[in-house]
Amino acid sequence: MGRGRPRGFDRDEALDRAMRLFWTRGYQDTSIADLTEHLGIGSPSLYAAFGSKASLFCAAADRYQAADGGRPGAALAEAPTARAGVEALLRENVALFTKRGGPRGCLLTRATLSCPPSDTTVVAYLERSRRDRLAALRARLRTAEAAGEPLPSDDIDTLAQYYDAQVQGLAVRALEGATRPALLRTVDLTMAAWDALSAR
Repeated sequence: MGRGRPRGFDRDEALDRAMRLFWTRGYQDTSIADLTEHLGIGSPSLYAAFGSKASLFCAAADRYQAADGGRPGAALAEAPTARAGVEALLRENVALFTKRGGPRGCLLTRATLSCPPSDTTVVAYLERSRRDRLAALRARLRTAEAAGEPLPSDDIDTLAQYYDAQVQGLAVRALEGATRPALLRTVDLTMAAWDALSAR
C-alpha cells in the first residue's frame, strides 16, 4: 500500500512546480517520473493528490491562466479601444513568452503541439481554452463595432481567429528561440496592418 502525501505537502507549491515543468517540456514529454522528482513526492502520493497526469495538467493550467497566463486577456478587456486591446494582448503575450528566467512560449500552445488525440481529458481542456480565448476576442471586437470604432474587417469571427492565430504564432516563434525585440517587431507589423485595413 503506497504512502500518503509527505508531511508538509503544499498543494499550491506542487501545482507551481508542475506548471513550470509542463510549460518547459510540454505535456507529452513530461513523464510521471519527471513529475514525482520535481514535486518531491512518490507516484502513489501524486495520484492520491491529483488523480492522474491529465488532471494534474488541467489543475496546473488553471493556475497558469489565473496568474501570468491571464494577464494578456485582462489587457485586452481593460483597454479603451479594440485596437489598443489587441495590441496590449499581443505585447503582454510577448512579455510572457520571453520572460527572463521563465519557460519560453505558452504552456497551452506547447501542450497543444504535443498532446496526443487519445488523451481526451487534456484535448478537451485545451479546446475549451481555445473557445474561451476566441469568445473574449469576439466580444471585444463586437463591442468596438457597436461603438463605431474602425476595424480591419466587419467579419468579427475571422478577425478573432486571425488575432488568436497571431498569438499562437508568437508562442511558437518564442519556442524556436526568437528574441523579444524580434517578436515585438512582428507585433508592430501586425498593428500597422490593422491601421491600413481600418483606413480603407
